[in-house]
Amino acid sequence: MDGRPPAGSCRWANVSPVANCVECSGEAVVDERCLAHHIASCPTDERGRPVLADLDLSGQRLDEVQLTGLVITGDLKCSGATFRGSLRIRDVEIGGAAVFDGAHLQAYVSINDLTVGELLRMRDAVFERDVFLADVTCGGVVSLARGTLSGSVEIAGLRADLLDLRRTTFQHRALLQLGDVREADLRRAGFHRGVRVTCAGPTRLDLLEVDLGGPSVVAAAAPTVEAWRMQDRPVLGRLLGTDLSQLRLSYVDLSECSFAGAHNLDKLTVDDWHGWRTSPRSLWITHRATLADEHRVRGHARWALPGADGHEAPSVDSVQADYHNLRSMMQDRKDQRAASDFYYGEMEMRRIGLWRSVRNGLRERHWRAAFSTLGEWLLLWLYWLLSGYGQRAWRAFVTLGLVVAAASAALDRWGFQSPTAYGDALRYTLRAASTLLRGSDVALTPTGDWIELVLRLIAPLLLALGLLAIRERVRR
Repeated sequence: MDGRPPAGSCRWANVSPVANCVECSGEAVVDERCLAHHIASCPTDERGRPVLADLDLSGQRLDEVQLTGLVITGDLKCSGATFRGSLRIRDVEIGGAAVFDGAHLQAYVSINDLTVGELLRMRDAVFERDVFLADVTCGGVVSLARGTLSGSVEIAGLRADLLDLRRTTFQHRALLQLGDVREADLRRAGFHRGVRVTCAGPTRLDLLEVDLGGPSVVAAAAPTVEAWRMQDRPVLGRLLGTDLSQLRLSYVDLSECSFAGAHNLDKLTVDDWHGWRTSPRSLWITHRATLADEHRVRGHARWALPGADGHEAPSVDSVQADYHNLRSMMQDRKDQRAASDFYYGEMEMRRIGLWRSVRNGLRERHWRAAFSTLGEWLLLWLYWLLSGYGQRAWRAFVTLGLVVAAASAALDRWGFQSPTAYGDALRYTLRAASTLLRGSDVALTPTGDWIELVLRLIAPLLLALGLLAIRERVRR
């Protein structure tokens, strides 16, 4: 060898004087050699790539590092290292772990086509310039936890079991394009200029106390949307403590999402209709879009979420407020169908909350409060039963038909002073039900007068509820 490092080498600058490489004038780093000659002295595999057992660069101060076409059967250790020059890793296989804990990277970082067997960990690392990670495959965890990234960040084609970004600070806008990632933990991460997260698979995302300082997007990858592979959408978990005013969700699975504790929910933007959970199919249950928290609040087996759901059920008032905020958001977007379903859910939570208050009041012997709440609950229960909170026209019209049929039978038996056929009683009942003020043109008994009076009060109310529900249906 002529003493010059081969292509793919690195230059070193240590704080204190060290021995020179035995093969060149560069500083010795590993086994009395510079990194380039140390790599060149290693055996190669069938593809001509140098094979290293381990590579330990911990605590070193580096001007520039470029690792290309290597196989490290053990670990790559760079804990506490200072990279004053750029770090470039390309086409490298690591059998164990790659650890950069506490590293200080002062220049550009490019990691491309990297395969790590166990974990890629960069906890507490500081990145002063742009970071680019592409086609990184890790058998375990990729962690940037508690790191600080001052430049722009782009992560593309990441494949790992878990992406750990807890308490990570992104001072510039970040682009995270996740491939096959089971879960991404973003608890207390700070995206000061926003983030775009795109998932090619069913990655689970938890946004707990995340700082979204700029416009942000969580979306499914374009091929997923084009092929309508709904099973490959990202799955949103909890949003506790996160300000959603600048967040947009595009083709995201919200069937398990808990909005409890989120801020500015009414300013959230949801692009598609198909991400919500729906109510269970039943003759007595209205089919509609629902929040997962409603299923948790109800607690019935029919409403149980699939799988082992470990989320604690929020309060009824919290879910009611979430429905109200989401309804406001959908009304602003002129999505009347979603707004109607969320209004129904809001009223359901209100009715359930009132009934629980009645039971608690009776149990604790707060009689006055219990009976006051009971009246409000009864009114709301009748509103639900007769018209589905003004959303289900068939209930009002079916009830109206039953009332007319019952009133006709009662008039036929007790209402007329002279015997009358049931058909004549039905016609009289229909005329009476269609007006509030027109007097009776048939001699009635006192009982018949009371039946007619009740009918003239109830029938127009049911008709109005039915027409209101039809109007809501047409507006969808």
